[in-house]
Amino acid sequence: MISKDAIRDKIEKVRGRIGVLYEELDSGEGFTVIKGQDDDVFEAASVIKLWIMSCAYEQAFNGKLDLDSEVQLRIDDMVPGPGIPDYFRDAKENHLTEDMFPESGILNYLHQGAVFTIRDLINMMILISDNTACNMMIDILGMDTINKHISGLGAKRTVLNRKLFDTRPEVRGKENMFSLSDAAELFRKMYRGELVSPEASREMCALLQNQQYTYKMPFFIRRIPIAHKTGEDTGIENDVGIVFSDKPFIFCFASNEADEPEAVRLCQDLARELEVHHG
Repeated sequence: MISKDAIRDKIEKVRGRIGVLYEELDSGEGFTVIKGQDDDVFEAASVIKLWIMSCAYEQAFNGKLDLDSEVQLRIDDMVPGPGIPDYFRDAKENHLTEDMFPESGILNYLHQGAVFTIRDLINMMILISDNTACNMMIDILGMDTINKHISGLGAKRTVLNRKLFDTRPEVRGKENMFSLSDAAELFRKMYRGELVSPEASREMCALLQNQQYTYKMPFFIRRIPIAHKTGEDTGIENDVGIVFSDKPFIFCFASNEADEPEAVRLCQDLARELEVHHG
């Protein structure tokens, strides 16, 4: 097993605030290593979608939400806006900034009035990390309901503060946050069939195994099923999930204020080393 000290040495060489959590699921053995701060709380980016997904499944389990009901795509839903941006034109006109990058997903490139089921939105929010689908789910569920669900799971430091790409002045500076330990608890419950229900846990786990963003944790270990969710933004590279090796383990990686390619490579390397030396 690669040691905690060896991981600490590796993350100390990488710029930014870095956090790594490892836990063998059957034995409960593991460790957390944090660089650059005193706690394990990081800006979530798209990792927050894990709790939005589990909230939707909980609402469905309690009979408050029909996952097969249909909703229409509205122009107001589209993140960051409708249509296909022309980055070359924007650059020539000095309107292009480092925060203007292609939307993850597909919905904001589609036509107003397109019809989807709520299950479709959840699938797109997870599989291709669609931000428009995520914001639609926040509207459907309600931010208070989502945060109550998060608290109900025992997550004390994970919070949904705003929609994705919300640029309103009143939410400026408010970020969606998550802790490595809260993410580990969610995956622990999922592995045990305790996240909402055994069937819901199985469905969510299967969905996360088909995640399309596979260039971080799974990069060197693609032969092994991995149920995971990434999150990325300027200076942010996160990936959290379960690696289903012979002895399944949780691996949670978070980086803020990071050099993104450097952080991605560190996540790739650590996942490979933990899997190779696991057990």
